[in-house]
Order: sequence, then C-alpha cells, then structure tokens
Amino acid sequence: MRTTSSDLLNSNDNGQYSADRRQGEILTDIPGGTNYYDSHYNTMIHKINEGGFCVLSRSKHIIMTTLGSCISVCMYDPQVRVGGMNHFLLPECRGVGDSLSMRYGINAMETLFNEIIKRGGKKSRLVVKAFGAGKVVNITNDIGARNQLFLKQYVADEGLTLATQDLGGTLPRGVLFYPSTGKVFVKHLRRASDVKIGRQEEQFRKKISKEFIASDIKLF
Repeated sequence: MRTTSSDLLNSNDNGQYSADRRQGEILTDIPGGTNYYDSHYNTMIHKINEGGFCVLSRSKHIIMTTLGSCISVCMYDPQVRVGGMNHFLLPECRGVGDSLSMRYGINAMETLFNEIIKRGGKKSRLVVKAFGAGKVVNITNDIGARNQLFLKQYVADEGLTLATQDLGGTLPRGVLFYPSTGKVFVKHLRRASDVKIGRQEEQFRKKISKEFIASDIKLF
C-alpha cells in the first residue's frame, strides 16, 4: 500500500508523529544489485536487473541498467535531490504466490514512489522518465507493448506526468541515470544484441554488460 503523509503522521505507537521528527529521520540509500567503481565515470555504478530498483539521496553515483522489452522508470525530486530507478519485466502478476515480486510493474512503481516520498520527495515535484519496452524478439506476445500500456495507464491514474520517454522500437537500450540531477543517458544497442537480450528476458535474464559509445548516446 502506498505511503501517504497521513500514514507517516500516524506511524508511531501513540498515533502521533511530529513533522520535526519525520524531517530529522535519516533513511539510508537503497543500492543496486551490483555496485562497483567505474574509472571512466569516476564514480560508483549501481547496476539493477529485472525486478531490481535503487534509490539514492544527494548522491553523485549513477544507476545503470540494460533493457529489452522491460521498462525502467527514472523518478526524482529536483528540490531534495532524491531519485531512483526500477526495472520491471511484466505489467501484472498472474500467480498468487508471486504477487509481490518487483518484476511486476505495479509493485515496481509503487515501491519506487514510496521510497522516494519517504526520503523527502513530494508528489507534485516528481519528474518521471521512462525507457525500454522494445520488441527485441519476434514473438506473438508483445510484452513491450503491454508494458507501455500499463505504464501510461498507471501514470494517468496517479496524476503523474511523463516528462520524457523513449519507449518501443526494436532495439535494446542501455540507460544511465544520475538520480541527484535527473539526467538520463540512453544508448540504443547494436542489433546483434537483440537475440541475446531477448533470450535473457525470457529466462528472467542474466546479467549483461554493454559499453556506451559517446556518439550514439542521447540525453533525456
């Protein structure tokens, strides 16, 4: 369930939670699944895969992922400089036992939103950017298109706005996100990568690493 301001105000034992106490609370960052120092960018990289997410506060670190038919949403509050990225594979859950998995869009979006709000973000200030949903393998069931429909409906239902998007097409993408500034760099990967990434998605994908080529990178 989404965290609201009233939930926060009533979250302690006696039903009272002062604004001063809430503002003074320090929540730790939520790092990516794989973290390493990158000498090229001269900072730490937080790499997330399917079902992963990362939220950082006032950090110069970078969040990175690689996408085929999956979608990653980058969300940040420019005033408090808190931002994060998720990576979901499917729009909805069809199995009861797996209903809370972060590889499903609804869980991934709710979790990302809540964790940013907990760290001082405000809904009215949130900037949302979305990437991925490519049709990288020739299969009848276009997961990328379904993911797009889910995301756009979710954004509309929640009263949010997509500041920018790079969705669809037939190429996989590499995404770099600076959560403290909101800048996103996207690389459309070579066509030879498609089959490999598509197969990995069908198997809930294993880790994949691609280099960014400066001339092919777009800034969002």
